[in-house]
Amino acid sequence: MKIIYLFQKALCLGFFIFLLNGCSSEALKDSSVTSDVALLTTSSLSCNAQAEQTDYSIYRMTADGSRIGDVMPYYDATSNSFYVYYLKDIWNDSTNKRHPWYGFKTTDFYSYSELSAGEILSCNTNICTQDFALGTGNIIKNGSNYYAFYTGHNPNYPSSCVTKKEGIMLATSTSLNTNFTPNTSFATIYPPTGQGFDENDNFRDPYVFWDANSSQYIMLVSARKNVSGTWKGVIVKYTSTNLINWTYQGVLYDGGSQNFFMMETPEIFNIGSTYYLLFSDINSKFLYYRKSSSINGPWSMPSGSDRFDGTGFYAAKTATNGTDRYIFAWTNILTGNTDSGTWAWGGNLAVHKLYQKANGDLAVAIPHTLKNKMETTNYTPVQNSQWGNITSLSGGLSYQLSSTSNFDVANIIYDPINLAQYKISASVSFSSCNKDFGFMIGACDGYENFYSLRFVPSQNRFSLDKTVRSQLNTSTVAYNDVPYTFSPNILYDIQIVIENSILTVYINNEVALSSRVYKASNTSWGIFTDNSTASFYDIKVTKP
Repeated sequence: MKIIYLFQKALCLGFFIFLLNGCSSEALKDSSVTSDVALLTTSSLSCNAQAEQTDYSIYRMTADGSRIGDVMPYYDATSNSFYVYYLKDIWNDSTNKRHPWYGFKTTDFYSYSELSAGEILSCNTNICTQDFALGTGNIIKNGSNYYAFYTGHNPNYPSSCVTKKEGIMLATSTSLNTNFTPNTSFATIYPPTGQGFDENDNFRDPYVFWDANSSQYIMLVSARKNVSGTWKGVIVKYTSTNLINWTYQGVLYDGGSQNFFMMETPEIFNIGSTYYLLFSDINSKFLYYRKSSSINGPWSMPSGSDRFDGTGFYAAKTATNGTDRYIFAWTNILTGNTDSGTWAWGGNLAVHKLYQKANGDLAVAIPHTLKNKMETTNYTPVQNSQWGNITSLSGGLSYQLSSTSNFDVANIIYDPINLAQYKISASVSFSSCNKDFGFMIGACDGYENFYSLRFVPSQNRFSLDKTVRSQLNTSTVAYNDVPYTFSPNILYDIQIVIENSILTVYINNEVALSSRVYKASNTSWGIFTDNSTASFYDIKVTKP
C-alpha cells in the first residue's frame, strides 16, 4: 500500500511543480528510508565554481597576481600600523627570485597597501650562497635599527659548493619600508654539531624576541633531532645580549608524547602570566599551541583543544598593538584552482583577533574593524526553495528545520549572492542531533550534492565537507575541521566571511575555520538539517 501511496504523492507533487514551473526540468526523489518524497530543484540552482579571481582586499595577495607565503607581522606604534612581511610566492621566475620578502601595511585588516619599497629582502643570485632562496623569520627593533632574522635556504644542496641546505642569517635596515641589507659579518647559525641534529637540513624559521625577565634576546628555531633514539621535530633555543652573538641553550620543546616531523614557524608570547608556544605541523597543516607558566616551559596542552582553526590557516605569527593581539597566517590555494585540487603552498593573507579565555586557553574572533566594515550595507537574500519540516520563527529570517531520519534533509536554499565580498551571520541552536546540521554552499540540489558546513556535536567538531551527503558517515575524515563542543539548546553565533574563493567561519567568536572553496561565491547556498532539529535565527547577509 505504501508504494502506491508514494507513487500517487509523487505524481501529485510532480504535477503541482509542473504547473508552477512550466517546462523547467524538475525531478522527484523517493527516499524510502527517510521521508516519503523529496523535491529536487536542480534546474534553478547554481553550483558551478567561478574562475579564481585576484581582486582580494581582505584576504590579500599581491597586486601583480602572486600568492604569498609565511607571514611576519610587526606592529609599529609610531604609525599605529601593522606591517605584514611575507614570502612572495615566486620561484626561479624571470627575475631570478626565490621567495623574496615583500610587505603590506594596514590599520584595519580589510584594506592593505603594498610597501612602496617593493622587495624588502632579496635572495642572492649566486647559486652557491646560503641565501640563494629565502625562508621566513621575523623583524625586531633595537635602538634605531631593525634586525631581520631569516632562513637562508639553498635548494642546490647537496652540491660541490653547498654543504648545508638551511641556516639562520641576518639583515638590517633603518626603516620598515626600505630594503634590508644582509649582514655579511654575521656568522650564519647552523645546527649544533655532534648532538644528534640533522646537521645538513631542516633548520629554519627563526623567531627572535626580547625577554625582560632575563634581560636577553631569545631565538627559537625549528629543527630535527634524534631524541632518545627517535627522530623528531624540535624547537631549539638560543640566547644573545646583542643580537649578533648567539649561544645554543638546548631543546625548548620536542613535542612531548607526539612526534611532529617539523614544528614550523614557532613563536612564544605571553598574555598576563601565561606563556604560549605556537607552531605549525608540516604534515597535518594544523596550527597548534601549548601553555606554560614559564618562558622556559614545561609546555602543556590547553584545557580544551590545542588548535582553534583548520588546515587553511598556516605558518601563523602574532603581533599586538598593546591592546589587542592578532594572529596572521595564509590560506592555501588548491592545485589547478579547483575544489578537487590538493593542498598547495602559498595563498592569501588571513587574520584573526586572538584573545585569552577565562581558563587561560586561546580563542579567536573576527577582527572588530573587519566585522564593522562587513556590516556596512544590508543585502536581502532571495529564497529559491525549501523542503521538509520547516517552521517560521519570529525575528527576521528565522526558521526551525526538523528531520527525523538520515538523508531526510530539510533545507532552505537561497539564490546566489553575486558579490566579491559579503558576510552571512545567524544564531544557531539545536534540540536534537543524530547526524548533523548547518549551512549549504554550492548547492546543486537540496539533499545530496552540496558542500556542507557541518555542526557535528557527536564528534565535537565543526567541519567543511565536500563529500556528497550519501557518503558522509561517522568515519568520514573531514575535508577541513576545527574542534568545538556543542551542547543542545544553546545559541551559537555564526559569522561566515566570503571573499572570492576564501571562506572563513567564526563559531561563537571562539574558533574559526579558514578554507579555500572555489564554489564559495555566486552559487546557491542555504541551511539544512539531517536527522536533527535545529533553529537558525536572524539570518543576515551584509556587505562592505
